[in-house]
Amino acid sequence: MSNLPNNNGWPSNNEPNHDGRSGRWAFWHSRPWVRQLAFLLVMLVGIGYLLRSSISNTAIQRIDAGLLHSVQRSTLAEPVAMVDREFANAWREHGLEPTNDADDYLVMRRLSLALTGMPPSLEQIRWVEQIPVDQRLDQYLAHLLQNKPTHDYVAERLTRSWIGAEDGPFIVFRRQRFVAWLSQQLAENRRYDAVVREMLTARGLWTDHGPVNFFSAQADPDKDNRLDLVRVTGRVSRNFLGMRIDCLQCHNDFTGATEFGSSEERREGLQTDFHSIASFFGQLSLAPTGLHDRLEAPTYEVELLGDKEPTPIPAAVPFGNEWANWEDAKLQSSDLPLRNHFADWLTHQNNRPFARAFVNRMWAQLLGRPLVEPIDNIPLHGPFPPGLEVLTDDFIASGYDIRRLISVIVHSQPFLRDSRGQHELTPAHEEHWASFPATKLRPEQMAGTISQVASLIALDDSTHIITQLVRFGEESDFMTRYGDLGDQEFEQDGETVSQRLLLLNGAMASERLRGEGGLPFNSVVQIERLGQTPDQIVELLYLIVLTRKPTRHELEVITPVIEEDRRAGIEDLLAVLVNSSEALWNH
Repeated sequence: MSNLPNNNGWPSNNEPNHDGRSGRWAFWHSRPWVRQLAFLLVMLVGIGYLLRSSISNTAIQRIDAGLLHSVQRSTLAEPVAMVDREFANAWREHGLEPTNDADDYLVMRRLSLALTGMPPSLEQIRWVEQIPVDQRLDQYLAHLLQNKPTHDYVAERLTRSWIGAEDGPFIVFRRQRFVAWLSQQLAENRRYDAVVREMLTARGLWTDHGPVNFFSAQADPDKDNRLDLVRVTGRVSRNFLGMRIDCLQCHNDFTGATEFGSSEERREGLQTDFHSIASFFGQLSLAPTGLHDRLEAPTYEVELLGDKEPTPIPAAVPFGNEWANWEDAKLQSSDLPLRNHFADWLTHQNNRPFARAFVNRMWAQLLGRPLVEPIDNIPLHGPFPPGLEVLTDDFIASGYDIRRLISVIVHSQPFLRDSRGQHELTPAHEEHWASFPATKLRPEQMAGTISQVASLIALDDSTHIITQLVRFGEESDFMTRYGDLGDQEFEQDGETVSQRLLLLNGAMASERLRGEGGLPFNSVVQIERLGQTPDQIVELLYLIVLTRKPTRHELEVITPVIEEDRRAGIEDLLAVLVNSSEALWNH
């Protein structure tokens, strides 16, 4: 039978040709131009997908109506008014005149840096500009709270505090599993107390169950990956009680730095206070089969200062026995692991230090520094600064609603104040929150700024996978070279010469912010195409870097540079703006 084309114009699929190969295979083999054309089409489809990703409008999406209602100022009027009233009283007491309201662009930048680690994209800015002025903050806040980049970024920030920034013992620790689990809890807006309770009572394999990694991160590789209960106790007390009691592991407190007991019967911290908390975790066992509890384990022992032999230390709490709901004998004979009882005590609604510690941390996340410093050392019995107790009350009453807590802080006067004043500002203005505190961007925010500035669209989970991989690699390298603050990221340090040079000449900034030879579809290329006049180009550059429009004077000075050489002018101005103090500080 002849090898003639069939009705579709293709050779018969089953009929062999003269060399024994099938007709369709011979058709492709004898016409290399067809293979080349097919390859070209595949490449064009891929490039088209990248291009579509680079100009798609991901910011304009449906916002959940229930979420929007829950974050609106009108919904939160009562707690916001109570917070504002306490700060207003403090300003009058100290004779401080607060600054004016910050404009919408600046508030948007603060919010985006706090919740995503990046400034707003041009796409998001243009979207917000279309919203009525009185609805902009509510809608932009709701937009961020429902998006995955916010969940991932806040989860990473909490992870750094809860388990550290290190990779940990490889065999028994999977850091990314913990971050992914925590991000999912934030996406679901799960109760904060439920999240912590699940984490402290988790069991199983670290590869299967994310929260197990809270404990496995504290394994000591030099001791066959046995849990370091001192580190566990330190992490728990700092993060979930807001108390630095690490010094009590070795001796009693003779300086008055720690205070326990009730408000009526206060006492100094004892060495046994630290180890009584550690005793709750003494039944834990980390084995190849996972994290488990050995209920038959002997009572936790430690050699106290001045002793020559280890002393058994029963599990006990340094305050709040009235809501512990247990007796020592009953606790030791319980069928439940001791840490389950501790988790119940810790997350009890009467345990105000638990809620207070998280309120202080979220305030720092949004405003750059905490209400109480250091962030993890809040006095048990006060005194407390304005706003802290009101926010703690509302956080508990709302069922530990994290989104509500964020929203109340965002709508409060300290967050909405300008960092610059129409009058002379003194250090007391920032100290008492009469002006927004200017804080240097953290390393990951600097890296995020460079990444976002290089793209006109929002970098989120809808961004092409290649772009996400490139960004991850570049930002990780930048963090390594610049210096990672680890779990002390709210402690401000000065900038070194090498750090400034990295921003000026580093590979990430050099490659991201160039047109010729840079990444395709980056902001330089797109702004050159989108900007019809030099004035428009300058405005676009100011919006993507500083989240504001240029002043008339800035336009007069910079426009001639763009007119002389459009591509070179865009690249130079972009580099100057990215390295300006205005871009490198949250204000």
